[in-house]
Amino acid sequence: MVAVILAPLAAQLLALAVSRQREYLADAAGAELTRNPAALAGALERIASHAEPTKAIKRGSAHLCIADPLERSVGLKEGFWADLLATHPPMAKRIAALRQMAYQAEKA
Repeated sequence: MVAVILAPLAAQLLALAVSRQREYLADAAGAELTRNPAALAGALERIASHAEPTKAIKRGSAHLCIADPLERSVGLKEGFWADLLATHPPMAKRIAALRQMAYQAEKA
């Protein structure tokens, strides 16, 4: 009985973790493809600064957007629970990772 209750919850948490990891992998693949991670970081900064909440995007498809169109605060918070429940990593962490890639590319 416990497994019947916990299995769907565990599956959902695993799906969220995979989704967050895919964002980092997509950023890395984009940086490798364009060979310009600093430009990608700049693009993410622009998207983050210009993103506004909208009612045109429904909750079921909001996870497909680069920035959260529903203005939920889950994507802005950090920590164990925020990381556990978010579908995307915080934009600041993605930008920092891209900036680190650009820094390493400059050193080489």
